[in-house]
Amino acid sequence: MSDNGPGILRKEIPNVFARLLYGSRFHSNRQARGQQGIGISAAVLYANLTTARPVHITSKVEEEEAAHVLDLAIDTQKNQPRIVAEDLVLWDRPHGTRVELVLKARYIRGRQSPYEYLRGTAIVNPHARIVLVEPDGTRVTFERAAQEMPPLAKETAPHPYGLELGELGYHLKATRRPTLGEFLSKDLAGVSPRAAREIFEKCALRPTRPPSSIQGEEQERLLAALHEVSLVAPTADCLSPIGAVLIKRGLRNVLGELRPEFYAPPVSRPPKVRGGFPFMVEVGLVYGGGLPPDQPIQILRFANRVPLLFQQGACAITTAISGIDWRRYGLEQKGGSGIPSGPAVILVHVASTKIPFTSEAKEAIAEDPEIDKELTLTIQAAARHLKAHISRMSRREFASDKFAIIQRILPKLAEKTSHLVGKPAPDLTPVITRIMDIVNVESKLDRDAVAVRVPVEVTNYTPRPRVLELFVEIPPEAFALAAFSPEPEGTEASLGRAWWTLPKLAPNGKTQLEVKFPPKTDVESNDLDWYVAGIDESHILGADPLPGDWDVRLPRTIVEAAEAAAAESAATGTEEGEVDYDAAESSAGASDEE
Repeated sequence: MSDNGPGILRKEIPNVFARLLYGSRFHSNRQARGQQGIGISAAVLYANLTTARPVHITSKVEEEEAAHVLDLAIDTQKNQPRIVAEDLVLWDRPHGTRVELVLKARYIRGRQSPYEYLRGTAIVNPHARIVLVEPDGTRVTFERAAQEMPPLAKETAPHPYGLELGELGYHLKATRRPTLGEFLSKDLAGVSPRAAREIFEKCALRPTRPPSSIQGEEQERLLAALHEVSLVAPTADCLSPIGAVLIKRGLRNVLGELRPEFYAPPVSRPPKVRGGFPFMVEVGLVYGGGLPPDQPIQILRFANRVPLLFQQGACAITTAISGIDWRRYGLEQKGGSGIPSGPAVILVHVASTKIPFTSEAKEAIAEDPEIDKELTLTIQAAARHLKAHISRMSRREFASDKFAIIQRILPKLAEKTSHLVGKPAPDLTPVITRIMDIVNVESKLDRDAVAVRVPVEVTNYTPRPRVLELFVEIPPEAFALAAFSPEPEGTEASLGRAWWTLPKLAPNGKTQLEVKFPPKTDVESNDLDWYVAGIDESHILGADPLPGDWDVRLPRTIVEAAEAAAAESAATGTEEGEVDYDAAESSAGASDEE
């Protein structure tokens, strides 16, 4: 295994790889993947025990000319690294680390395999390019879906609500602050001057005391006061969430071959606090396409960007999903509890500085009232997007069937009637307009040796003129290759979005545009998502209404036209209403109410 990370200093290499319990984040209050210092050293120990071969480490930091190469084993009697061989070599990369070890194992494919672990890692780390070479030589590459690195989690001071007695004693002894008052205000988070005064009153200690002098029963009084006084909640700067955009990109990148028909806007609720430690929950959901419709939905569980493959039934994420009545949201579920069935994948990520795992193996998240509540609310928010999509698809399918029947039957009726009365067949477009009352967006994909073309035709089958804004969302890697005719009014290449203000469409009026790609571009028709603004969603066929979480400021002409249509509808008593362009619900947050 090799990477192009920052590398490891020579003095740290033996301890990192060949010393158990050499953790990377002890007393560090920030989100991190490692925790106890067991993982890689346990793998080295297992390789030593099963094959008697040392691990071969190559690591280089950018500031050094050469890479350090060490062969390491673990002295199990002393829990100390043993250097078998060491060398300096020139390496063809500026920085990075390579780990080579030989161990006795059975390689398998399935839900708990290395492939599935790396597949999950690629979804929640779309900035990484991961290559897996299996024992039979099969090479699997998960290409990166984002070029930007995620922001580093900032280390913050510990919050008193999360301190235990031993931890408080350690900090009191290790601090360089001369007085207890400065220790509380500068070395702990959330302690305001008002709170400090209350703390000293409750524990009967002087703020001028040296922190190291607080011992025994005085430490217990101080800790009790810290837990009783109302403090400022800890900051979420120590967290590194994935974010709505990257969740969607990661799912598209890895699940693309399944061609899901719907990617729900990912939901990220504001950070909450559990026992003095901030945490937040993120949920992504995809539906339809090539996903199996008659099997339980697939659950992708993550903690601090790490896939959780084992003990699914014992995990708080699974419990939260099983406790929701998914029948309300369009999925099958016997009895209203348990894992639902349907063509769906749900991704749940929990980010925190201290996740309560069920065991040191970190295979599942333990149940906790605060985390359970956030899991349920966030999953329900994503499920509401699914319910709206299924309802919209049902309405669209009904309108599409109705449209097809009308276009097939009315011309035949007109032809026969005209023949009977001896007159030419009338133009049926106004009749179809009165019956349908929709704006139809029709697109198809044509592929030949010259190009991949996606022509789009927008027809106004409503009784009033329309001024509309048309949007398209394309996977960013395909968007970079796209050519548009006519040129869009605006683009946002990083998100794969383009939009046009269409010319005013009279009743029965049409307009056309085209998206074109090079001939071998890996793009399908359902990779292009079309959205329309300027008309109520009940009057759209072939596209979706503009999502409220896009935060798009529409041109004034679009808003005025929609307001005029709403006013006309109110005057005539029709059902068409104004579109809510400033929808409150967005992927950045959701209401606490279900």
